[in-house]
Amino acid sequence: MTFNNNTATTALLIARHDSIAAREIAIEHAVLTRQLASAQRRLSEQMQAHALQVLTLEAEVVQLRAQLIMARTCMFWGLSTSGVMRPLARRANLTHAAIEAAALAEASNVICQTGCVGHAHPWLAADGQCRRTGAACAQVERDMPG
Repeated sequence: MTFNNNTATTALLIARHDSIAAREIAIEHAVLTRQLASAQRRLSEQMQAHALQVLTLEAEVVQLRAQLIMARTCMFWGLSTSGVMRPLARRANLTHAAIEAAALAEASNVICQTGCVGHAHPWLAADGQCRRTGAACAQVERDMPG
């Protein structure tokens, strides 16, 4: 009977020890899972920041290429490059509406320089008004010696 009692006590102690070990393992597993989730969250945030930075840099490359094309076109046509080469930092501080307005003004300037100034002013009326825009021609005033 003592042998059976000792065996039962030992089995109970082993079961209790296994239960404590199992709880400790479960707690350690929970801690490691939380740390893994935290690391994954940080990595996801870094990947999103990197993707945003790549998009920003790609947009800047496109703008720089456009400026280069416009500058080369102006150079080959013998036109003024004023307004073509603008620092990108200045553009970055503009609002979306201001960027659109500036882009439209630049496009209008390029159309004027290539379509009118480069072809002996076909849109220029006798009174100095532009037939395309209806405003006074600023290019003639700039090109005329004062």
